[in-house]
Amino acid sequence: MPVFAAGLALAAFTLLVLQVPYGLLVGRSVPNAVAWVTVSAVVILLVTLTAGAVVAWLGHRISREWDDRRATTLFFALGFVGVGIWSFLVLGSLLSAATGDPTTATSGIALASVLYLAVAGGLSAAVGRYFARDAADRPLLVVILGVSVALCAVLGGMALGSA
Repeated sequence: MPVFAAGLALAAFTLLVLQVPYGLLVGRSVPNAVAWVTVSAVVILLVTLTAGAVVAWLGHRISREWDDRRATTLFFALGFVGVGIWSFLVLGSLLSAATGDPTTATSGIALASVLYLAVAGGLSAAVGRYFARDAADRPLLVVILGVSVALCAVLGGMALGSA
């Protein structure tokens, strides 16, 4: 299995797992957290396959000659900044639209959510980079992780379709 694909699958699965505590915190119940995770899976799948792939490619191009520790740190930084910017723009827009107040996007709760999601994005990118080579030697594991994210995304898509 290609190392690049293994890294993307690991990053997507890690980001999905990191949505569980966020969903529990924001949703305040297990059913709401499950709904959050499944709907998040749709976004995670789409973003990982598009922007995540570009960020991974860019990180690889920059860090080709670097040691694993330094390269993993770069991937964390790229994931943190990328997901942080994306979360601020998207989450801020959604919150402002939902409340009708443009200042909601910069409220403490919104910024704390953006920070959590940025850290989750950084950790996911770092996990994807650090463990990609080992995971590539275990194609069944990579397929299981990728299919898990895809199945959650299907469930999330069905939930969004029925809403």
